[in-house]
Amino acid sequence: MSTFKYASVNEAPIYEAVSNNRGVKIVNRILMGTYVQILETNGEWYKVVTAGPDGWMHKDSLADTMGLKMFFLDVGQGDGMLIEIGKYKILVDAGPDNNMFGYLTKWQYTYLLDEHKPIHIDFLIVSHFDLDHYRGFNKILAHPGFTFGTICHPGILKFAERDNPYNTGLGNTIEKDGRTFLTQVFSDLFLHNSPVKFNRDIGAFMLALQKAKDEGRVGNTKRFEAGDQVLTKRVDGYDFTIEVLAPFMEKVGNKKCFVYWNDDGKTINGHSLVLKLTYGRRTFLLGGDLNTLSENYLMSKYPGGNPFEVDVAKSCHHGSSDFSENFMKRINPYATIISSGDNEGHAHPRADAIGCAGKYSKSKRPLVYSTELARSTNLKKNEILFGLINLRCNGNDIYISQMKEVKKHADLWDSYKVQ
Repeated sequence: MSTFKYASVNEAPIYEAVSNNRGVKIVNRILMGTYVQILETNGEWYKVVTAGPDGWMHKDSLADTMGLKMFFLDVGQGDGMLIEIGKYKILVDAGPDNNMFGYLTKWQYTYLLDEHKPIHIDFLIVSHFDLDHYRGFNKILAHPGFTFGTICHPGILKFAERDNPYNTGLGNTIEKDGRTFLTQVFSDLFLHNSPVKFNRDIGAFMLALQKAKDEGRVGNTKRFEAGDQVLTKRVDGYDFTIEVLAPFMEKVGNKKCFVYWNDDGKTINGHSLVLKLTYGRRTFLLGGDLNTLSENYLMSKYPGGNPFEVDVAKSCHHGSSDFSENFMKRINPYATIISSGDNEGHAHPRADAIGCAGKYSKSKRPLVYSTELARSTNLKKNEILFGLINLRCNGNDIYISQMKEVKKHADLWDSYKVQ
């Protein structure tokens, strides 16, 4: 006998043996949605192979469906996350270096690579083109074991030089009614036809993307804006959607443009892809690197409603102090997850961002997670154990977990139910 199921409860126990229809000695605990291979049955018990020590699980701890998994990876100073749901794999940002590549190839999908099976990423989403969000994609794009469906992006790229007074590092601008607008917008990255050179990091990404396309491993690229949907599917009995809440574009004459805010940094950050995920009755917000200017702008675009309120939010801009309290009030989550690094000049996450994440929450006991705080160090081996925030949802319940610093398989996880 050999089939598979998934853990249906969080921190589901695995026992060393079964005696008199009772489990004997817990040797492992696995998170809700974790895959298990079943080797044999004994009444109401299943002998399983899974992550960590194998053993016996009771049938009440197993289900036929996986649910939603969201992995918020410690990529240093940057953002990077993996989403798995049903047959879909989705990457949202990949940090500035190779942490995401190492996680995917040396941990998450090692079993597929060892069997020479391709890993298909249905959607590779670049929230915006700041290197701490996209440069980590280069090595993933270059790996022959990965194939890609749609490359999603907001449409603003960076250039190496400015060739006239109206040109910024993001391209040409125009003035209208006292406001400045960015006119250079990219849709299909394979048909960019730009007369100006991209900066070094954008150029490297474009080369990696084109090479993967030439090798037949990339489907298409697409610019998304407010009102679009990345995905709408029925998964395991529940509706799953990824809708785009931002960026917005303005019509100037016969051309669609982006508002230009003060400088290049605030503009490219402020026009990040803002994604709202819904699975069953639970909701999640991914806010890219929004700042105070763009948050106020977005609130003005939704005067009659509040699409930003969710159960779990990825903190905007790594926990920067550049945020609107009113926008945080609108998000009003039970839990916030901050992705940041250390030894960097921004000092993310800032104390006021952490405090407000707790203050503006619908929970009596708000949860605030940090990929940086989830990291630990093994002094004996002189190695860094990078952090990972693990979210699981079955359409009704949400659990967020991280590994304990002292790791024992029978007591590996520190988990909270989101409520």
